[in-house]
Amino acid sequence: MKYILCDTPKGQYKIPLKAVAEHRANHYAIEIDGHTKDSLEYKNEVLYCMTDGFEGIDWILNNTNWEDWEDIAVKVNDSVNVTDEVKVCITYPPANVTVPPSAF
Repeated sequence: MKYILCDTPKGQYKIPLKAVAEHRANHYAIEIDGHTKDSLEYKNEVLYCMTDGFEGIDWILNNTNWEDWEDIAVKVNDSVNVTDEVKVCITYPPANVTVPPSAF
């Protein structure tokens, strides 16, 4: 499973990339274009975000608030690298890297 790791003032958290991809697809495919979750357009939006190395990060940082993710974010560690908001996000594992779930 892929995650986006986010540094916050409360520590580092992981958010499932699939949840981010579905959140983004809800906006573009359903709200904007009027499709349904079972449509090819929705599935293509999810796939695009899951396979693009930056789209999920861009969506979190520029189109959502931390409150959108608090309920599903899982704390990875207490390391605090930012002071006032979510500043740094990376997709993990990077493209073409397989990491066993036990690595988290």
